[in-house]
Amino acid sequence: MHIITVEGIGDRQRGLHPVQERLAEAHGSQCGFCTPGFVMSMYALLRSSKHPPTEEQIEDSLAGNLCRCTGYRPIIDAFRVFAKTDDSLYTASPSENANGQAICPSTGKPCSCRNETDVNANESSTLSSVKVYLPCSYNEIDGNSYSEKELIFPPELQLRKFMPLKLNGFNGIRWYRPLKLEQLLYLRSCYPDAKLIIGNSEVGVETKFKNAQYKVMISVTHVPELHTLKVEEHGLHIGSAVRLAQLQKFLKNVIAERGSHETSSCHAILRQLKWFAGTQIRNVASVGGNICTASPISDLNPLWMATGANFQIIDVNNNVRTTAAKDFFLGYRKVDLKADEVLLSVILPWTRPYEYVKEFKQAHRREDDIALVNAGMRMHITEAEGNWIVSDVSIVYGGVAAVPLTAAKTEKFLVGKKLDDGLLDETFNLLKEDIPLAENAPGGMVEFRSSLTLSFFFKFFLYVTHEMNIKGLSKVGLDAANMSAIQSYTRPVSIGAQGYESVGQGTAVGQPMVHMSAILQVAKCSPGFAGLFLSKDVPGSNHIGPIIHDEEVFASDIVTCVGHHDNAKVAANKVNIEYSELPAILSISEAVKAGSFHPNTTRCLSNGDVDQCFASNTCDKIIEGEIRVGGQEHFYMEPQCTFVWPVDSGNEIHMISSTQGSPEASEVCR
Repeated sequence: MHIITVEGIGDRQRGLHPVQERLAEAHGSQCGFCTPGFVMSMYALLRSSKHPPTEEQIEDSLAGNLCRCTGYRPIIDAFRVFAKTDDSLYTASPSENANGQAICPSTGKPCSCRNETDVNANESSTLSSVKVYLPCSYNEIDGNSYSEKELIFPPELQLRKFMPLKLNGFNGIRWYRPLKLEQLLYLRSCYPDAKLIIGNSEVGVETKFKNAQYKVMISVTHVPELHTLKVEEHGLHIGSAVRLAQLQKFLKNVIAERGSHETSSCHAILRQLKWFAGTQIRNVASVGGNICTASPISDLNPLWMATGANFQIIDVNNNVRTTAAKDFFLGYRKVDLKADEVLLSVILPWTRPYEYVKEFKQAHRREDDIALVNAGMRMHITEAEGNWIVSDVSIVYGGVAAVPLTAAKTEKFLVGKKLDDGLLDETFNLLKEDIPLAENAPGGMVEFRSSLTLSFFFKFFLYVTHEMNIKGLSKVGLDAANMSAIQSYTRPVSIGAQGYESVGQGTAVGQPMVHMSAILQVAKCSPGFAGLFLSKDVPGSNHIGPIIHDEEVFASDIVTCVGHHDNAKVAANKVNIEYSELPAILSISEAVKAGSFHPNTTRCLSNGDVDQCFASNTCDKIIEGEIRVGGQEHFYMEPQCTFVWPVDSGNEIHMISSTQGSPEASEVCR
């Protein structure tokens, strides 16, 4: 494994990498918290691209990065220069219409921008100070001050042979990495309760936020039998450890090489993967991990079921069995997988002529969000006596039950029916019976989610009708309104502009200048980072305390706090607490009515006799009334911490801290 961090690609001493330089100079960094992540996402895209990426690819690669300061416009603008563009549209002579007016290559409409030669002097001076960047890929990048060669994977690591690993962690945790399926099955027989991990995208959430405890973990990232991707006679053979990003590339190649009638399922899965988390998650998450996690809102599991996929499962005795995807999910987070078994692969069958598969997903937002409701649907149409009849159909919904739910009654009703508009009303009534949502269903928004189940089928019906019409098999076409329902969502490339007047006042105020911290933020994961300091580096006493100085600032030998904290979490998970429900008091008026007051808080500051003043009618004005201020729910993106930096060659220390014990914090700095 070779890890490259934001510090490794460039810094102020060696010079900034062009990616860092662009982000700083384009004002893409403000608070700096998210900046290293954006830099490394763009850097990774350039290093993994054989050609300059498109603007769409750049935006896709940044979908998993969050920023709450810039509004993203300057970040996208900063990285847009690395995109592959057609500059000939702007550098070639402009085309003209019949009246001799120039046609703008951006809008396709007449414009006079190319005839304007006089430019305001202030604008000219401002633009001349902006550095021009040409589109480039990582092979062509040469920053002004960047002198380092691009980092490569260390040859000594390439020559090193992989070995099985066994690591022992805190509190008896054991971690194994087998290199063969045989070794994996042996470990499975020894530790039937062990957790199999690949990208850790789900296990990390379970252990950190759900207090899950796994004593034995087995990494299957290096088991080649689980990483197979093969094109076979009856379909695709997909290893359970294949990463979702690898699956995307594989499906694109298959679609390009095989006939369209065989790859309807491949198209549907590929379209669904586009909205599956972000690039960073797809790079590590696996096919089998998503299946065996058995999330009720998995974007792929309804599709595996609808397409008729089969799962191959192997046990510790090398016995392989095959089960249909529709029979694999038994209950909430429960699957048909015994303790001595491992999911080996997924078999995705080819689709037949006139067989159509479609994916659906509705979330709060398109990118990087979990589904409210999703679905996978498949329909096979055959001709009988001059009519097109539904011969086979599969309708599976996710997000509406503890497992992906099949609309069994609806499927049975549709088989043998003629494909026409008369099907819809009765189908909708059956879908309401097949997919019931109780008023208190987890996730809420019951009416909206119920409407989505009907909407998805309506779109699928229109999709199949349109596909048959394209092939000349149906005389019924779709009008413009219905056509809009089946068109795949495509978001155009982000475009934004900022207009401002540059007014010089002798200072930086009002000027589009790069702020001083930007260079630090794009080159360091923590602004002002200088190095690692241990207890031996403390020049004075390493002990502190409010009265008795018996606490270490930096642990010198034994780290007590972290271990105690882990033990406390384990102990807390074993405690069962019984609560007696009390009436909720949610406002001051309710507290007054219930006589609920904080103890020892009765205090009064008085000056004069208020009652006498009111009774004497000598007050000019008496204002009466109430005002209510609701509570706020805060979203903390950054952790609360302390920021320390030296000034005056280290003779003075400045500190910004979120602590409420400022004297103790000052003592540490002193």
